This record gives sequence, structure tokens and C-alpha cells, in this order.
Amino acid sequence: MDTPHTAQFSQTDSVDLVLHTAREQFLVSPQEETRLWIKNTEGSCERLCNTRVTVLDAALKTGQVVVMETQNKDGTWPSAQPHDMSSTLEEEEEFQGQPGICGLTNLGNTCFMNSALQCLSNVPQLTEYFLKNQYLEELNFCNPLGMKGEIAQAYADLVKQAWSGHHRSIVPQVFKTKVGHFASQFLGYQQHDSQELLSFLLDGLHEDLNRVKKKEYVELCDAAGRPDQEVAQEAWQNHKRRNDSVIVDTFHGLFKSTLVCPDCGNVSVTFDPFCYLSVPLPVSHKRVMEVFFVSMDPRRKPEQHRLVVPKKGKISDLCVALAKHTGISPERMMVADVFSHRFYKIYQLEESLSSILDRDDIFIYEVSGRAAIGENSREDVVLPIYLRERTPARDYNSSYYGLMLFGHPLLVSVPRDRLSWDALYHILLYRLSRYVTRPTSDDEDDGDEKADLEDKDSLPKPGHVTEGSSQDPGLEQAGPSSRVMSGSRAPVDNSPGPSHWPQRARRKHLFTLHTVNSNGTSDRSTFNEDTHGVSFSSQPYIAIDWEPEMKKRYYDEVEAEGYVKHDCVGYVLKKAPVQLQECIELFTTVETLEKENPWYCPTCKQHQLATKKLDLWMLPETLIIHLKRFSYTKFSREKLDTLVEFPIRSGAWGGWLGAGVRWGGRQGLGDGGAIDINPCHTHRDLDFSEFVIKPQNDSARELYKYDLIAVSNHYGGLRDGHYTTFACNKDSGQWHYFDDSSVSPVTENQIESKAAYVLFYQRQDVARRLQTQASSSKPPASSACGAPPKSEFTDVN
Repeated sequence: MDTPHTAQFSQTDSVDLVLHTAREQFLVSPQEETRLWIKNTEGSCERLCNTRVTVLDAALKTGQVVVMETQNKDGTWPSAQPHDMSSTLEEEEEFQGQPGICGLTNLGNTCFMNSALQCLSNVPQLTEYFLKNQYLEELNFCNPLGMKGEIAQAYADLVKQAWSGHHRSIVPQVFKTKVGHFASQFLGYQQHDSQELLSFLLDGLHEDLNRVKKKEYVELCDAAGRPDQEVAQEAWQNHKRRNDSVIVDTFHGLFKSTLVCPDCGNVSVTFDPFCYLSVPLPVSHKRVMEVFFVSMDPRRKPEQHRLVVPKKGKISDLCVALAKHTGISPERMMVADVFSHRFYKIYQLEESLSSILDRDDIFIYEVSGRAAIGENSREDVVLPIYLRERTPARDYNSSYYGLMLFGHPLLVSVPRDRLSWDALYHILLYRLSRYVTRPTSDDEDDGDEKADLEDKDSLPKPGHVTEGSSQDPGLEQAGPSSRVMSGSRAPVDNSPGPSHWPQRARRKHLFTLHTVNSNGTSDRSTFNEDTHGVSFSSQPYIAIDWEPEMKKRYYDEVEAEGYVKHDCVGYVLKKAPVQLQECIELFTTVETLEKENPWYCPTCKQHQLATKKLDLWMLPETLIIHLKRFSYTKFSREKLDTLVEFPIRSGAWGGWLGAGVRWGGRQGLGDGGAIDINPCHTHRDLDFSEFVIKPQNDSARELYKYDLIAVSNHYGGLRDGHYTTFACNKDSGQWHYFDDSSVSPVTENQIESKAAYVLFYQRQDVARRLQTQASSSKPPASSACGAPPKSEFTDVN
């Protein structure tokens, strides 16, 4: 720290003069960057960002202490570094690598931010704009829509550090704090979308660097039959009257929007600016669903099936698809969602398949089809069956027992004329016969005495099966039932009368039966009794309760959990890759507005579901294409993992890569790495000439050819995922893979993947222009050398 200097200034002098004087007195070289701080009486410092204001406007008083801070040669500022990082800084300053090949530390779920920053940092003309300090003359501190220049300055510091060549990786903590300050949605450390952060950053940089200091009111005008070229030129001029920045110069384009009223036929044409294109992916109308089929035949294990159904289909479509595999009529199927050993939902045939998520466990049960759904005269009813085990509770009362659900629930058909507890016991015993062993004659003899005592207690109890009958349990073979409907008759939780109970026989029973609610957690007694028998006022659920000893002795858990895979499970439905051009064509197709977003027709004087068509009129220097992989509907959310094949580079592209690269070969780089470029890549330049409707000259067709420079990738699903970046270094032409703080060289063949999410394309004429500028000028001195870090004090009188 040098000795403080004192200088005198008039109140009308600019703060920029104060900075210039300080640089002269402390002999700071022109290549070094500096900034001013105001030291308060409490000892704290406040940044003096706007140097274009006067000493009076900056509230500088006589005797005010002003601190001038000099930037380190690695792009960092001394005030932003903790005191205990001095040794780390010395190591970083000694490191010399390729500028721009610098990772970003993950601060905790900030990979989305790192990916967006790496993509933007590798846009050549934008990075040069910040490295050459052109942004300092255009900072807009008074824009009410901006962030007082803080976002632009934080981003500039980040770019200078990354492109200093002195860092393997940097910590974007200051930038993260600034973003969270101005955009509360990015506060904390939750995972976000890289495209959303990119959208905020582009808008924030634009407003912080907007050359228009006072925005004038501009009235939007409709075409009203005028020629498109006239309307488009007027729209772009109006846009530039309010928005003029390096972001507009680099990323903004113009598209034509055409709305047609379905009633009066009124056509509205407007031209609107855009910063990026969000293009949809061609979505398959089919959906693959995995289900388990449970046959009425107890000897058959459940079968796992993989079915292809319409994405917007109904439950009945699922049954029809399964019928092709099993030969069972769809009318004899019931579909249920099983969760935690109980029925989460039993579906009706007309319900939409969109209510079923891919992670749901769907079981389709074969039932009787002897009657149509909803007919009161049907012969069968279907009962949902739960399995429960009686377990001692953890308390001091050993007589208290709890009940715990286990196994897979069943939907069992019961003939109406066999609705008794005794008949139901044998029906269920038959359905469970694959994994439940019947008692032998020795078991029955051993249990006679115990059964006699239990029968005396259980006969009066309503939900308890006391004995089995000698009848053959073949009623399932007669045909189980169709559906479970409200009002169907079934065994109830109260004894319907002694005449309905069978005569006691000396046979050992394996389990007891009770009516329960849909959760299987409590008994219920919602029943009605009439002269025809017993009927429920709501859907009955039956629980099979096992004693632990009986379950251990007669219930085979391994066999009960067994299932087989149908041949269709081995089939893999391959998704055909789509071309990026197909996505752009889909973006420009005619669509009808949704009910939630109608258009107000000035002729009809009411909101209409008009048809809308977007066309590309003018494209920017750098085109950002956002692939809409995340699909959100009223009932479902999904990520589309379709492979989109996109062009990498032009077949005629020769000079833009710069030194260090040769076609079709390998050449060593400064750090000992190698680059391998395939000259026979199947995808060439992205040609937009067929999509731009603005009249073109033959010579202007070259203005619509683009080369890829960066890709933001997203791996994973909706709930969790990870963002990375592929980017082409503007100096070496080498592609690198940025995974937070890790950076590694890659070849072009590795770039295209299902994870590609946001694509950055550079117009070829811009690439040639930048190459010419780079060859005629030397690299910035600040990237190669600099003075030692120091801080200076200046007294202002």
C-alpha cells in the first residue's frame, strides 16, 4: 500500500477525472484496470460505480478518503479475495494456460448457472466486448429496468478471470450473489433451468448496457395491408429506439407473427423482436407403458407386459393393447394403481391415460365379463382384497395386536348367489392356492380342539370366517365378475343372521376376513340389509388377516412375489432421431391458440381462438436455439430424450478455427493435448435461407449460414439432473467439455447427444470478420501481463 496522496477538485469535476488523477499520481500503467471506493467514517467502503457523475453528485466532501483498487493480472480484485487465500493466489498467478479454458466451481446445485455462463463466455464478439473494456463506456446506471450496471460488471469480472489464462477454475460466488439479489427466484441453492438463467442474464446485460438512456414511448402499429418490408423496417427501428445494446447487436432478430380470426377472417400481422428461438420437438403420439397382468387362473404367475398405447388415449386403450398379448377380452379387465400394498386408485375405462405416471405400478386384473358395467342385474360383483398380518404392538399390553398390510392386493370376482363369509373364504383360498398351502389331515386333527374353542367365539363376530364348507371352491371357474360398483352386494361386517352362516364343521381355518376401508386400515360397517340379502352403501373392501404363525406355516412369500416377463418386455421401442430443421419447421407451422390465451379481435370486438403462425424475418449474428425438452401438461410432466441431430460446422469452413488445428489430422496443443477433427462429419452448416421469408438476393444467402459454437447439456430427468457445456474456444478452435470445475478437450463426434438442450450458432460472415480483426491486432496486454496487486488511497480536498 503506497502513501496516500491529496488532490483538489471542483464540485463540477467528474469522478472520472478523480480516477484519472489517481492513476497518474500512482503511476498506474494504461493496461491495468482500476476502480474507486468511498471510505465511510465507520471504516467501511462503498463502490463508486458511475464515474461519469460529478463530485457533487457523488456526494464527495472535503477530506473524503477515496480508495483506488487495481485489478490482479488474473482478472480478480483484491477486495473480493479472502485474506487466507494469498498463497492460492500466488499459485494461480504462476499458472499459465489457454485463455477461456477455465472451469466454474459448483457452489451447490449451480451447475445450471455454470453451463449458461460457459456458453455465453464462448460467444466471441461478446467476450471481446468485455475483454476490451468497451462495456465501461456503455454502462447504464439510471435505467429503471436495469440492475444499476452491477450485473454487467459482475459478468465482466467473471469473463476477465476466465480468459486471463491464470485459472484452472474460478468461484463465481460474487456473480451468484448479484443474480440472487436482482432475481429472487435464483436465491438459495435449488436446481434451476439453464435456459431460464440465460434468459434473465441476457435481459439483465441488455438493460445494464442499454445505450438508450431515456426510453421514448413507441406505439405498436399493425400492418394494415402495408408491405411486409415496410412494416418490418418500422418495427425494427421502433425496437432500436428503445433498445440498443451489444446484446441487441449480437442476439436479437425479428420474426413475423400472423393471426387470423376464425369468425370474421381478420388478419393481423406484426413484427416482433426475439432473443432466442424456443423450438418444439416432434412428439410421438405413442407411449410405452409397463403393466402387470393378473389372471383369474391361480396357477399362473402375474405377467409383466410392455404396451404401446396412444399418448392421449384412455384406460380402455390400455386394455385393448393388453388383449392382443393375452387373448383376454378387454371387457374382462380392470386396471388399478397399486401403491404400498393397497389400491391407490381403481380406474374406469373412460378415464385418460395421462393420469397414469411412468413411475406408477399398474396392475390389470382379469375378471368376469358376464355383465356390463353399471347394470344392477349383473350376476357377479368384484371385491378388492387386501392381505394383512396381525402383529403384536410395541406396548405393555400383550393382548393388543396391530395389523400390517403385505403382498399384492387382488380383485376377486364373486357370484351373487355365493355371497357368504364361508363361500368367500373358499373363493379366496382357491385364488391364493399357488402360494398358500392347504392344511393336511394331520393339521386338521391337531387343530380340532382349538377350532372348537375358536368357533364358539367367532360365530357371533361379524367379520370372522369360522369354518370352511365341504363344497368345492369351483365358483371362480364359473366366471369371476366384471366391475366393483357402488351398491353391489357382498359380505358385510355384521352377521346377516344365523340362517346365512354354515353349520360348524371340524376344519382348521388359515385366516379371517373383515370389511375395511380403501386404505385397509380400519373396519367398516356401511351396509344395508333387506329381504334379498346384504348390500353395501359404498364400495366394500375385504381384508384377509393372517396370524403370524399361520402365515409362516402356510404362506409362501417367495412364490407370492414371483412373476414372469412376457416376450414384449424384451422389445425396445427405438425413437428415431429428428433433425434440427424439423424442429424449426414445427416452430413455423400454423397453430390454434389455447383457451387460456385467446386473442382479442379488433373487428369482432371479442376474444377469439385465432390461428397463429410465426415466420423468421431477420436473424441475429449469434442464434440461440432452445430445444423444448421439458413437456408440461395438466396431468403429466416429462422430459423428451429424443436425439436431435444438429449441424456442427460448415463443410467450407476453413479459417475461423485459427492456429492449432488442421483438417482431418492431429496436432499437439500447448498443454500437450491433441485435437482430432473428422472432415467427413455428416452434418454440415445450418442453413436458414429456406426458413427466412424476407426477400433475399443470391449473394445474401451466405448471411443465413451458421456454425455451432456452444451447447448447454442437461442429463437426468425432471426432478433432478446435471448441466454441462460443450464449447469451441475462439482462439484455438478446440472443442472442450465443461463440467463445473472440470474441463477436458473433446472431438466433434462427442458433441451430439440426447442431452443437448440449448444450442449457440455463430453466423459465418461474423466468424470471418472476427478472424480478420484478430489477425490485424495483438492480444490484449492485460491477458498476458500486469502490475502487482495494490490498493491506493487518495484524499480529495
